[in-house]
Parts: sequence; structure tokens; C-alpha cells
Amino acid sequence: MTNEHQPWQTWASSFEESPEYIAENIKLDFAFALERRMGHLGLSRADLARKLETSPAAITNTLRGDANLSIDRMARLAHALDATVHVHLAPTTVKVRWFEVHNTMNAVPKEQLSSAMAWAKQAGGKDAKRPTPFAA
Repeated sequence: MTNEHQPWQTWASSFEESPEYIAENIKLDFAFALERRMGHLGLSRADLARKLETSPAAITNTLRGDANLSIDRMARLAHALDATVHVHLAPTTVKVRWFEVHNTMNAVPKEQLSSAMAWAKQAGGKDAKRPTPFAA
């Protein structure tokens, strides 16, 4: 790689570490989560707007990541979708992967359970069995 590209890489790297860039990513992550949940529930933007007694344009702005959301607004949006918001702080040196654990194994779709069991077996479990609830 030539030296002429290094200033660009340095700038891009510093930009990606900026609080503004991180805030934009958080807004987009939340917007994607909202859209995914709406899809699971079969709700349109207009349906969500009606539930929240707001305009469809406000929902569109939120889903585009254009809205500067307060925690209160995020909680209201999640509540309207029968969901919760989770916040997690992790060191910048680690990657975080979220997954959902359902209250009962019967609530987990069979294809998801089968995929999880296959992953567990491939990850090192010789005799992957039906997952059991975690002990508190």
C-alpha cells in the first residue's frame, strides 16, 4: 500500500471512532430492529403510527435513522411493538452478538431450534441435545 492512501485511512479510522459516527450506527441499529419487529408482527408504518398516535412521516424518519431519539421515545416505540429495549456497553475491542432466548422451548420455531442445535454440535458438542433453560 502506498503512503498516499495512509492519510485517507487515518481519517476514515478516526471518523469511525467518533461519537457522532457511533451515535448514527446506534440509531440505524434501532431502526433495523424496529423494522424487523414490525415485520414479525405484520405491521406497516401506518399501523405503528396509529398505535403511537403520530404521523406516518414520523415513523418513516425514525426508520430511516433520521430521528434523534430519546430513551423515552425508544421505549414508547418498543412498547407499541410489544418489545423491550436493551442497552449494553462493551469494550471497543470486542464484538457483541445478540440472540434471543425464548421463555419456553415450545415458543422457538422448529427451524430455529434445529439450526441452534446444529451450531452447538458443530461448535464442539459431540451429543448436542435439546437446549435447557439457564439456571439463575
